[in-house]
Amino acid sequence: MPRLLLLLLLVAASVLCDVAASGAVVRTRQGALRGTSRAASEGRRFLAFYRIPYARPPVGPLRFRSPQPPDAWPHIRDATTLGPVCTQYATFVPGRSLMGAEDCLYLNVFTPELRPEEPFPVMFWIHGGGWIDGGSNSYEPDFLLNHDIVLVTINYRLGPLGFLSTEDAAAPGNFGLKDQTAALRWVRENIAAFGGDPASVTIFGESAGGASVHYHMLSPLSRGLFHRAISQSGVSLNAWAVPRPGGLQKAQKVAALVGCPTEPSAALVDCLRTVDDYKIANTTSHFSEWLFFPFIPFRPAVEGETEDSFMPKHPLDLKPHTAVPWLTGVTHDEGILLAAACVANKQILEDLKQDGDRLFPMTLSYDGAPQADLVTKKIKDFYFSNGEITIDKVKELYSDGLFVWNTDEAVRKYKDIAPVYYYRLSYKGKYGMSKISGAGDVDLGVAHADDLFYLFSNNPYYPPADGMPEKDYEIVKTMTKLWTDFAKTGNPTPNNDPLHWPRVSSDGELEFVEIGEQLQLKKGLFQERMDFWVSLPLRQNKRSSP
Repeated sequence: MPRLLLLLLLVAASVLCDVAASGAVVRTRQGALRGTSRAASEGRRFLAFYRIPYARPPVGPLRFRSPQPPDAWPHIRDATTLGPVCTQYATFVPGRSLMGAEDCLYLNVFTPELRPEEPFPVMFWIHGGGWIDGGSNSYEPDFLLNHDIVLVTINYRLGPLGFLSTEDAAAPGNFGLKDQTAALRWVRENIAAFGGDPASVTIFGESAGGASVHYHMLSPLSRGLFHRAISQSGVSLNAWAVPRPGGLQKAQKVAALVGCPTEPSAALVDCLRTVDDYKIANTTSHFSEWLFFPFIPFRPAVEGETEDSFMPKHPLDLKPHTAVPWLTGVTHDEGILLAAACVANKQILEDLKQDGDRLFPMTLSYDGAPQADLVTKKIKDFYFSNGEITIDKVKELYSDGLFVWNTDEAVRKYKDIAPVYYYRLSYKGKYGMSKISGAGDVDLGVAHADDLFYLFSNNPYYPPADGMPEKDYEIVKTMTKLWTDFAKTGNPTPNNDPLHWPRVSSDGELEFVEIGEQLQLKKGLFQERMDFWVSLPLRQNKRSSP
């Protein structure tokens, strides 16, 4: 008997080892998934589930259509390895290349445990990249999973495959945004199986992801699918994010480039459904006139009032469908996005000096405005009063014109509807986007996307290869606590620790928190520069009709 008992114990131990090695199994509405175990940056174990389908592959007849519910699967699906990113022309990645796959509508789920005593709040990440490139795999959870939250990261269709619009029923557009909504529906239906609370979902994103978050706050399709929102360096009112007329002309240009008929719209779209996805994505390069401008040729579009419309009206005409708490802000030097390129290529400054009357309207997306010439003159007088165009002033101009002004505007529009918490990231760490944008070792400040280093344990552009300094990791702990406390309570400092972060309440100089080596409460974020932008005639006749 002792030998038999020992044999049984050995068999049991072997089975337990096999279960541990193969990972936990979760049952969703579509079928069972097997995940894998990982460790967060402070040693806490969590479970990771990759490449989970949230919609049917948008291929063939489903290209340029709204996402369809995912198919079920009969066996346990392996969810232990990364899936592909969506097909993209990688405009913002060094070396520009085509990558990804059209069968890409997958998401990843990371959870501390499957059966907690109380379900965890859910944080739903929408990646940036100008609705042109990026993907869920570039955002690892090892910082955020030190906290009691479930993290979801998603892919969505990009570039012409995600945002081409013929401005009619043939291809109304916004397919990438509708993918995001479909992923939110999947979360509502399935996240409880991962230990998440479907009644406590915070959507958050950076750049185009932040603007997407703001769009979900306005879109009737997303009503009831989330409860808090965080927009980092992006809102729907940014000059690069608002709808612009000309969608049909762009669709016709794509069609002509790949050998499809340019009219009628139905024939154009039917033909494009037969063209190789890389061939369609590659047309993105044909829309640049100077550097990577005009910025983001394929963007959200006004669809008109239909049952499946994500954006029935221009965002300036849409009211929020629900009053949800909103955390939003910018980095101190968003305009490094362009200014860094000037360090290595002084011709950029010369181009702006010699051809500013054309380049300023085009790069700041006010070309076509009724008083564009007046706006250009005022910009030159305000930022370049001595006639010299410098890198520092280019940085300020593009920070304000592309990011800060419209964030300030959006905060003012929303602050009386629900709590808004406003911030500016000014902490300068070891790693930053300035270097990869072209500045090399020249310190230009805290760039667009530098916030990602403190929320995610890798970066979509280059991962820290030699570890993070202790001082930088303190900012990681600070920001992940602020963000996860907001996800849990709707307040980034519910216990007034390390300070009381008040909601925005003023009509003049707006309250905000400076995230530097310490947190500081301030008022009037770049106030003089914001007053200048408000004075410009830029909101007249800016609506875009379907």
